[in-house]
Amino acid sequence: MAGNLDFHFFYGSIHSYLSVMRIGALASRAHVAVRWRPFNLREILIEQNNTAFTKNEVKMNYFGHDVERRAARHKIPFAGRAPYPADPDLIALRVGLVAAQEDWCADYSRATFHEWFIERRAPGVADHVERVLTSLGKSPAPIIAHAKAAEGERLLQEATDNARKLGIFGAPTFAVDQEIFWGDDQLEEALGFASRR
Repeated sequence: MAGNLDFHFFYGSIHSYLSVMRIGALASRAHVAVRWRPFNLREILIEQNNTAFTKNEVKMNYFGHDVERRAARHKIPFAGRAPYPADPDLIALRVGLVAAQEDWCADYSRATFHEWFIERRAPGVADHVERVLTSLGKSPAPIIAHAKAAEGERLLQEATDNARKLGIFGAPTFAVDQEIFWGDDQLEEALGFASRR
């Protein structure tokens, strides 16, 4: 591989959907290794007093249409504005952190976002996480228990602290060492930067 790229994303971020679905093939073509880095964007947005957009229906409608437009451009399936709330108790995120540690985060994340955007089942709501894990041939109960335990809390805080130290304020964000690129529209530029390192 020519370089490494850290992919910071959140399971409640609608724009992360596009990157989750695109990054694997693009990174392979660019000969860049991707490290999947889920983190708690919600905590950072609260710290930065940057949560008002969730109460702005006009802006949320724009975000939904923007994802639809970009999904069409990149030939990514899209079934309309994704349902909310998403991952209210951060269980999808906690499982994602376990998956990242065990190197199956890419498959878990693609399945999670597919369920959200195509099957209309929001992350971390009802039996969403169990359905995703079962579809991947994983046993849900021990993974969820691990994710909720002290080690899961440590992974959550560590991942969010790392994002905070990089100056991340939104998702998706791509990092090459200390250089960050925010937004799905920056994915190709970030991969190009990584491939030249």
